[in-house]
Amino acid sequence: MRGNMSTSHHKPIEALDIAKRFGAVTAVAGLSLHLGRGEALGLLGPNGAGKSTALAMLMGLRVPDAGAVRLFGHPPGSAAARAMMGVTPQAAGFPDQLTPRELLSYATARRARAVPFDDVIAAFGLSPVIDRRMAGFSGGEVRRVALALAFLGRPGLVFLDEPTTGLDAEAQQAFRATARGYVQDGGALILTSHHWDEIEAVCDRITMIDKGHKVMDGTLADMRARMQARRISFALPEGAHPPDWLRATHAGDRWHAETDDSDACLRRLVDEGTPFADLIVEPLALPDVIARIKPENRP
Repeated sequence: MRGNMSTSHHKPIEALDIAKRFGAVTAVAGLSLHLGRGEALGLLGPNGAGKSTALAMLMGLRVPDAGAVRLFGHPPGSAAARAMMGVTPQAAGFPDQLTPRELLSYATARRARAVPFDDVIAAFGLSPVIDRRMAGFSGGEVRRVALALAFLGRPGLVFLDEPTTGLDAEAQQAFRATARGYVQDGGALILTSHHWDEIEAVCDRITMIDKGHKVMDGTLADMRARMQARRISFALPEGAHPPDWLRATHAGDRWHAETDDSDACLRRLVDEGTPFADLIVEPLALPDVIARIKPENRP
């Protein structure tokens, strides 16, 4: 899926101190985001955190009450900015009477240059339905069409809001491969997803917002480095229990615990004669890292 991406010297996203209120409710407060070429950012947060409002301001669908946004140096929502971006919204509503080929052709006709779309048809497995009217399409089929439209013509920036909702495992893997290839070729994307493995597979940076405020920002590697904790798991003989200080939980035939000093923890277990076996020590997964970062420790 190679193509001509933006040649602008400006960053794909430069947002400084953007804010949005709805009456007495502050949806986003002083949020700054920067995204360069060849970067994939995961935008995370609980429901109601302000992710959708933040995305709407970045895409030019809402005007910030304060702060400023530029996409490749252009105001979001401007014709110049729209020409450089692709979008897969959470809810994609397409006219039932149209076919995927007609939608892709229409989108191509609106571009300043001719854009082939055989690559996105192949990437998202649309060949079997490309000339079928979309009335009666499954949710997964509609989602694949939306993804094809987002990546059509290799825009410089792609916004993906829960992009794999309704997709089967094969289509999810195809999306991840396409997204990784797009970023490796210099594209920039911002992704919201409830699938942690998807964030880890596609994104190299994450920003987490809560109640409209940025509470965490950095690379995945940095996040894990800041939290030196490890997860340890092991088996015990029937009837045996780990010491109370370990605060281990039992799942199936194994015990699991988290510790900030796995070496010291294991030495103590050995010294106390804990009869553990089949020991595994591993880094925390992304959701565990986020859960351990208390508000007072967040940047």
